[in-house]
Amino acid sequence: MTGLPIARLYWQLGMSYEDAGEIGRADATLQHAEALFRQSDSKGGELAEALDSLAVLDGATGRVPDAMKEELEALQLRQKLGNRLLMARSWNTLGALALKQKKFDQARAFSQKAADEFEGNKDATLNDKLAARYGLGMALCGQKDYTTAVSVLKNAVTDARSMPSVEPIPIGIGEFLLGYAYWHSGDATDAGIEMKTGVNTLNAQLGWGAPSYVQVLKIYAKYLHLTRNVEEANEVDRRIQQADSVVSVGALQSSAGVFGFDSLR
Repeated sequence: MTGLPIARLYWQLGMSYEDAGEIGRADATLQHAEALFRQSDSKGGELAEALDSLAVLDGATGRVPDAMKEELEALQLRQKLGNRLLMARSWNTLGALALKQKKFDQARAFSQKAADEFEGNKDATLNDKLAARYGLGMALCGQKDYTTAVSVLKNAVTDARSMPSVEPIPIGIGEFLLGYAYWHSGDATDAGIEMKTGVNTLNAQLGWGAPSYVQVLKIYAKYLHLTRNVEEANEVDRRIQQADSVVSVGALQSSAGVFGFDSLR
């Protein structure tokens, strides 16, 4: 087997390694897939997909400059193809990477562009739309425009909750982010409700070994201490200590690694 078929197999294998948490093997296999696509993909569409996969993996593992370079090349290829949906997915990934660098103006611009395209594109999935709006909400929080962030995130969470096909993790992410925006907009009551609901959902879905879950707990603990909810704050502190003892970079998954919670203050 040669050409595109073997390149596709390596790409699928790399994605499977990533899902299994074998990050080193995922990285090496996806890089090999990229090299094979460069040799055999004359149109560049599947090469762009491989580059996007590498960018997500590199962003999740902290190699953000490499991820930006890969995603920008993917975007250029998708622009040549004229595929607006895939271009929007690149904008969305670039927004998430800008968040990781705390470049909030850039993150807002990319996420808004992605959200606008997804909203009017009949082929966009609900997960596409949620990811872009969550990224936009976090960028707005980074700019301290919490009122607008609440509006964006509230609409996104309402949509997520209304669709039975949406998995629990995206809903939990949205609930937590909405609570965070409520908190910083001065609405401590709604903040507590949404953050607690989101934390419980992510606890059930991600488990103790997920780095993103630990980040969520630490933000929630800060909220509890500041609002003098001593008993619950102590319980969350205990959960953080337990989680820190078992957290594993090896357990990192692309979906968990690009949440961008580390951009929240």
